[in-house]
Amino acid sequence: MSEPTAGDPPTGMIGVFDRAAETYDQVGVTFFGTVARSLVDRTAPRHGERVLDLGCGRGASALLAARAVGPSGCVHATDLAPRMVAGLHSRSGDLPWLSAEVGDAEHPPVGPWDVIQASLVLFFLPDLASAVDRYRVALAPRGRLGLTWFGAADESWAPVYAALVGGLPEEDRPPRNVTTSGPFESPASLERLLGAHGYGDVVTTEVRVEVVFEDVEQWWAWTWSQGQRVLLEAHERHGTLHTLRESVDPLLEERSERDQLRWWTDVRCTIARP
Repeated sequence: MSEPTAGDPPTGMIGVFDRAAETYDQVGVTFFGTVARSLVDRTAPRHGERVLDLGCGRGASALLAARAVGPSGCVHATDLAPRMVAGLHSRSGDLPWLSAEVGDAEHPPVGPWDVIQASLVLFFLPDLASAVDRYRVALAPRGRLGLTWFGAADESWAPVYAALVGGLPEEDRPPRNVTTSGPFESPASLERLLGAHGYGDVVTTEVRVEVVFEDVEQWWAWTWSQGQRVLLEAHERHGTLHTLRESVDPLLEERSERDQLRWWTDVRCTIARP
């Protein structure tokens, strides 16, 4: 991933998240905060420590870490989406030891850091192996690398996902398994990669996170507010957003009538030491 040039609007997935920033984690759906708590509980930043938070979004895990380290510590957060960074700035005025800037998760600032953490972001990196080498160099002795990533998910939503992608040209359909392939295919795969790059004490735990939507409109608001926005923007470009709603809304209404307007995913948290 590359940092956007100053003055130019972000493109690709960076642009998608930048445009989502205004409502990201702001539509009344409890998800990113739960995942962040799972991560920070396991990276366990202590009073006075230095924490680097990569792909920070609006700061769900960075804010938790800042409160844990207190004013004698520091947290530095980076994200490639400028409006995500601005969102974190707007929430951290009472935490002057938390700083944030536009930056690439592949290229961490110089350490040493006691904790480097990244919540639901490292599967986007084109060269994870090189990135974890850089993290190892930037970590303090006995520092901790922590990351969250996806496991199994609720397959009962497959018809909705099929409708989201079905009306799009092939070039606008993102790969379905981008978050669960390669090193993220299984805990063993990720643990092998980390071991091969000089990490030890690698432990992966898993929690199930359930999202409950109040109604159909909240589901649409949440979808616009996170990574699946890329599909809705593609429909918008092709003029098929109205047609999409005509096909998806009945599926959502049916789920709502059966009290199944809820979705779950398993989230894995891996902790490793250099």
